[in-house]
Amino acid sequence: MHANLIRYGLLWMAASIGMMLVGLMLAQFGVGMPAGLATVLPPMFAAVLEGMRIARTIRVPLDGKSAWVNAAAMTGVVALLTIVQLPLYWNNPVIAEARVTIPALYLAGLFVLLLAVILMVNRLFLAHGIKLGLKRLEE
Repeated sequence: MHANLIRYGLLWMAASIGMMLVGLMLAQFGVGMPAGLATVLPPMFAAVLEGMRIARTIRVPLDGKSAWVNAAAMTGVVALLTIVQLPLYWNNPVIAEARVTIPALYLAGLFVLLLAVILMVNRLFLAHGIKLGLKRLEE
């Protein structure tokens, strides 16, 4: 395992909080943010930075299996942090309405689907971050 999961989690949290703040600022001007952006951008940001750090450490690209293992572990961190954050959002009007109107099994399936998307984002952008890091090392 090459990824530092604590650093990845902190980067993901920072990007998530940043997305929330940007969304609140945009809402003041009546502008909305695409819903999927808040799902995709934090793991993208964290995976690229973690990939660049991995490149500085090992100085070679990860093989496919190692990249998938690291991406899966990073996705597990996202799942854990999301579950830990859930009580903070539980009484949010949007979440409360969703809890009442949408069946729990459907919400669980949606959560798993979003984790699959995050897994793909982590895998793709971890490799991209490693490539960027290796390119920087060559310069």
